[in-house]
Amino acid sequence: MRSLVIEDEPEIGAYLSRLLRQLHSVVDIVGSVVDAQQALSNFKYDLAIVDRMLPDGDALQIVTALGRLPERPAIIILTAKDAKEDVIEGLNCGADDYLGKPFEPQEFIARARAVLRRPRLLIPQVLSLGNVELHLGSNEAIVANNKVLLRRREALILGALLMRRDRVITRAALIEEIYGFDDEIESNTLEAQVSRLRKRLADLGGDVEIHSIRGIGYILRMQPR
Repeated sequence: MRSLVIEDEPEIGAYLSRLLRQLHSVVDIVGSVVDAQQALSNFKYDLAIVDRMLPDGDALQIVTALGRLPERPAIIILTAKDAKEDVIEGLNCGADDYLGKPFEPQEFIARARAVLRRPRLLIPQVLSLGNVELHLGSNEAIVANNKVLLRRREALILGALLMRRDRVITRAALIEEIYGFDDEIESNTLEAQVSRLRKRLADLGGDVEIHSIRGIGYILRMQPR
């Protein structure tokens, strides 16, 4: 899952990013209407957290634009602009929820989970293939009845592969899915993380294998019997 946080206060943006990782989400943060429009032109998002009062205008224009998309993200407006008329205006523009600042973190997560329950955005809580299960949100995996807590990137990689079981995911698509656009990625970073995950699955007795397709990407398959 990929989320966009539109928030011009860096500390709040970073805090929201940490909270959204509980939802197994890659998070991009922007601080203006212009930057939000640029991000939306380059990536598809499942969830958008929108602060209204940005340096270059009211972000309601972003909410309205998102509402016109054929596959729009779930939208939560999170703002200090929370008078009754503001809430009504935001919901009428297409937001799924409206939350005032300051906010309680667990309420925010609960509201995010609620707006993501729409059928087309529903993400299974457990992904599995063979004797490997990944519990989304906790980054906990069960491999051959052994519980293990994966590193966040490892869990994101495994989740992307399990969602496409027996299908190739290109290197570019995998990078887009597991990294935010502000993350610094060295040329061999992804390969090292995939290699580490492959070894962990093998060491724990997993009956699936991550195959590298040279020059293309990766595929997760059951081991031949």
